[in-house]
Formats: sequence, C-alpha cells, structure tokens
Amino acid sequence: MIVGNYRIGRILARGGMATVYRGVYRPTGMPVAIKVLTEESALDEILVYRMHQEARIQNILGREHPGIVTCFEPIVVKGRPAMVLEYVPGQAIADVLDEHGVFEPSRAIAIILQALDALAYAHHHGVVHRDIKSENILITPEGVVKLADFGVARAEIGAKSARVTESRDLVGTMVYMAPEQLTSPRTVDHRADLYGIGATLFEMLTGEVPFDGEEGYPLMKRIELEEVPDPRQLRAEIPASLAEIVVRALQKEPDDRYFSAGEMDAALRRSLAELVEADDAINHGGAVLETARTAGLRRRESDPRGFEPSEPRPLPEPRSFGYLEDLSGKLVPGRIILRRAGLKIGRHGGRCDIVVPDDAVALEHSLVLPMESGEVLLIDLLSHTGTRVGEEPITLHALRPQEVFTLAGRWRFRFAR
Repeated sequence: MIVGNYRIGRILARGGMATVYRGVYRPTGMPVAIKVLTEESALDEILVYRMHQEARIQNILGREHPGIVTCFEPIVVKGRPAMVLEYVPGQAIADVLDEHGVFEPSRAIAIILQALDALAYAHHHGVVHRDIKSENILITPEGVVKLADFGVARAEIGAKSARVTESRDLVGTMVYMAPEQLTSPRTVDHRADLYGIGATLFEMLTGEVPFDGEEGYPLMKRIELEEVPDPRQLRAEIPASLAEIVVRALQKEPDDRYFSAGEMDAALRRSLAELVEADDAINHGGAVLETARTAGLRRRESDPRGFEPSEPRPLPEPRSFGYLEDLSGKLVPGRIILRRAGLKIGRHGGRCDIVVPDDAVALEHSLVLPMESGEVLLIDLLSHTGTRVGEEPITLHALRPQEVFTLAGRWRFRFAR
C-alpha cells in the first residue's frame, strides 16, 4: 500500500490499540516503522489524543537523543491517525528473554545504563514515560538500547510547556507499574519510571517479574502491600550489590527509591565496577559498557530522510465534563476542569488531584467521576468524616449543575457545567 511518500508493508507488531507496519520512505528507500491506530481506536478521542502526544514527544526527544526512538512525522492511513517512526532492527528485552533466557548481570547492567541515560534525558525535559517494561526497551544488533512507545507518557514539552497528556484510566502494564501509578496515575512523577526500570532489571536477571498474576484487583493489592522480593531468592548468583539496587528501585514509596535516573546510574556503575574485576564480567560486559558510556554523547544532526520533519499538528483538547469551584478560595485558584479521568480530593499529596491540608479530611476522601452517559458522580471513598450534598450525607450521588458538596463539614465545592 502507498500512502504519500511511504510504502507500507508487512506487520511488525499488533496490539489492542494500534498495529505497527514495516515501511519504506520511497524517495530514498530508508526503512521506517509506521504505527496505525485500529479502526475502533481511531473513534476514541483519548486514544487519538495519545497518538498525537506520542508523535510530539518522540519527534522532539528522539531527534535529540539516540536512545529514544524518533517519530519523523504524523500521517493518516485510510482515515486513521498514524505516525512514521524510526525503524529499529533488533529485539526487545522481552524477546531476548523468550529466546535466550536470563541475562548475565554485567550485560543486564550495561543495557539498563543506556536505558537510564535516555530516561534521564526525557525526565530533564519534563517527560515521564509511565510504561517502562521489557517490551519497550529495544536492543539493536550493535548493542545500542532505545526506548520506545511514549504513548501514555505524561509530559510538559514544546511551546509554553503545554501539557500534552490526558488519561482516563490506569495506563501502563500492571506488573511493571509502581504502587502510586495504580492509585493515582495522573499524579506520578519520574520515580514511577525508575520502578519500571527496577521491575525490568528484576525480570532480566531472574526471568520473572517481581509480582505476577492476571491484571486486576488481587494483583494491584499485591503490588501495593507485599514486601519487595529479593531477586537472589530466584537466582542465587546475582551479586548482592546488584540485588540491593533492584530492591531499592522497587520500594513502595517513591521517596524510598532513587531520587533520579542519574543516582541509579551511579549505583549501577559501582556495581558493574565490582563485576568487571572478574575475567568473565570483562569478556561479557566490556563492549556493551563502552556503548553505554558513549550513547548519551551522540546527537542526531538531522532527519536521515534529507529534510526536517514538519511540526506535528496541534493536539486536540480532551473533552471537558464541567468544572469544580473551591468555594473556600484557599485550595485551588479559579475553576478546576473536570476531565474524563475524574478528580480525587483528599489529604494525600501524591494520590489526590485536589489536596486539602486538614486532618479531618481522609487521605483519599472523595472522587468526582464523569460517566459515558454524561452523568457526573460524586463518590465518598469511605471517609470517616463523610461527604455531604446540602445537609444529606452521601456515598454515591449524581451531581447536578450548581450543586454544592462539602467534605468533613467545612470544605465546600460547587459543580458547574
């Protein structure tokens, strides 16, 4: 199939929301990958929004850092949004695990060092990937590592630091997701990516993910509550220093993990320095380590097709379901837009969209949640001081325009269309 300057060929990968094809840029014969939303996904405004988001992020970051798969330009294929991506020969970490089994510790460290270099660059530019996993870290035949699939990233890039992410659901793959990403996906920071790196490194070393099972409530509670497993229980020869790094990256509280990709990078380099004292580590890790040291120093000079790609089209505004007003005037200035993902109100700064600094308010007190039917529900999250509409305590209530609700008897909000 011919679409503009591109010939679209065989399928490289197929997912629930999009299909990736092998393509060719016809003027030069350069191979590319073309990601096309499915017919069903193309009808969903949030998934279309994510596609534009992914194109913008990877167009900006990928052209600057060789460890991030670049997007050349957005296109339309059979009326569906699509984007032209850098074609990366090689395999994802997940494929290597399936074919060859676990990684030697020195090689695993050298690969993760490159992934951290790319993540550090993304974090520096305000981008949180939010879906770090073994399927999204690619390794070329030359041993160069590239981060892919920024489709659910949270970011502030481009003109006036415009936010380019809006999400309605849990995003990511649960077995790699940090606990705070399960409870409040809209408010996670870069340390959620470090958890994903820790889960991926755990998998590379042991062949298993830290917490496994079918995605759902039981797995969510395991990730939130169970003690972080020691990878040496599954593979005794893992060095103690490396196991400690993995366990720290997988801590439940973000403050207990590494502060940044750079700090985790430094810890891994110290661990690798211990390993390379042995001949086996030198033979297996040295070449890849040298690539890890230099990967972040190279820069893309220009578009390999011979011209600079055009700026992706402006992102469409996600649908608004109304807004809330803080009637106290102390918490949030102005109106708070209500998006599809809803708004959580409570005392916990990491899990709530509106934070109420009052001990009478529960850590997670109430949720304002729009429905596909157009209704907006107010849900009390089993708070001890209650949520009221007028004088009536509620557990679940369909809000009407201009209706006022109260938390803990004193924090008042008004819903409006």
